[in-house]
Amino acid sequence: MVSFRIAEFLDGVIPSGEETSFFLNLLNGLFGDQYLMLTTLTFLALALFPKYFESINGSQEIGTFLIYLFFVVIGIPASIPLIVQNAPLLLVFVFIIVVVNMAVSLTAGKLLKYDLEEILLASNANVGGPTTAAAMAIAKGWKDLIGPILVVGTLGYIIGNYIGTTLGLWFSGFM
Repeated sequence: MVSFRIAEFLDGVIPSGEETSFFLNLLNGLFGDQYLMLTTLTFLALALFPKYFESINGSQEIGTFLIYLFFVVIGIPASIPLIVQNAPLLLVFVFIIVVVNMAVSLTAGKLLKYDLEEILLASNANVGGPTTAAAMAIAKGWKDLIGPILVVGTLGYIIGNYIGTTLGLWFSGFM
């Protein structure tokens, strides 16, 4: 609610439209977007008040339950035979992306001397997001890495959202 009000206020204050510059349209698109503001404020609250959020009882259990619920909701409509039948190139494209991501992650991780667990979780977060990486950490018993991979994956979402919005606004200027 707070983030939506802030975004609404900034959307009204920062001018946008065809007659304004790209920079003002970019600022309006970034700071006037309700969901970017929600993501940013949530992450800032977690970063600024970690003790408060650590002290919430049952957060591990509720988080695990919500991750399972997320997987069920996402997985119900999925049908691999339907994807193979209707969009086989999509499956090949995704496979290539995952293999390249894994190769780059393993190579860079080895050069930077990270542990294999950290590399695999970072690669998982890059492909599937923080929820799948957290589920992998939980399943493998890497309890010390659950929190950090959720933060890294969420930070990736924040950076990706801002970059995606910026590119979308930039490309829309060509149309």
